[in-house]
Amino acid sequence: MADILHCAEMPWGESLVAQRGATEGMAHKRLFEGEESSPDNYMLVMSKEPKTYFSPRHRHPWDQIRFCLQGKIPIAKGLHIEGGEIGYFPESAHYGPQEGGEDRIVLLLQFGGASGQGFIGPDRLKQARLEMERSGTFEKGVYTAERDGQRINRDAYEAVWEHVKGTPPAYVSPAYKAPIVMRPDALRWKPAADHGVARKAIGVFPHRGLVINAIRVDAGAVTALAPAEALRFLFVTEGCGALDGRELRRWSAVRLAPGEGGQLSAQDDLEIVQWIVGRADQAA
Repeated sequence: MADILHCAEMPWGESLVAQRGATEGMAHKRLFEGEESSPDNYMLVMSKEPKTYFSPRHRHPWDQIRFCLQGKIPIAKGLHIEGGEIGYFPESAHYGPQEGGEDRIVLLLQFGGASGQGFIGPDRLKQARLEMERSGTFEKGVYTAERDGQRINRDAYEAVWEHVKGTPPAYVSPAYKAPIVMRPDALRWKPAADHGVARKAIGVFPHRGLVINAIRVDAGAVTALAPAEALRFLFVTEGCGALDGRELRRWSAVRLAPGEGGQLSAQDDLEIVQWIVGRADQAA
């Protein structure tokens, strides 16, 4: 059975990016998480990010999607992900610095990349950070420690990765040289086979088996979500309805495991963004 959370009603929790340094106002809602030891490990969270948050130019050995729900996300000098836009950050592609922009609320999906190195979940990351703070400090995205009488500065996440994995991250040649920012509002809805239903293709990234699309179901209409072999996440951006009779409303999040499907019905006009994530070992 699908997992459903009503994100708007969940309380904000602690920051999950404390390795980037203390930032007042940063908070997260932990939605869905995978298996720590798996190359397909993932984390879907809602993030509240103040404009004072700073992260230096960096990259990571896994994939990331940022859906800006409110505000504006800086991802490089002069480049932002604005409200309603979706950014895809491929494994090994540089981005940043992240500085300024606007206070924002972001739906953030991070998952193991095609290289199969996996992803460090929030609990293991926090454990590593606390262990590392015994001999060093985290500030503005940099970890500083003394080694052999010398002061060493390293990217905070790279330092955490090496602490956990025992080896530095291995950056493969990125399939895309830079993050890709998608503008769903600029794309057309196309009628589906079911009456009152339309779909919109947003992005397809075959090297990682990643598909991003949207579904619109008019009030009173019904459509089936056929079972799929891949993991799926749905997020309600507008309207209300149900999945197999279970309530959906604005900012509800859904996880469908491989092999799961369901029936969508709309009480009011319902709009949903969907992420389909293939397995890392099946990546092209």
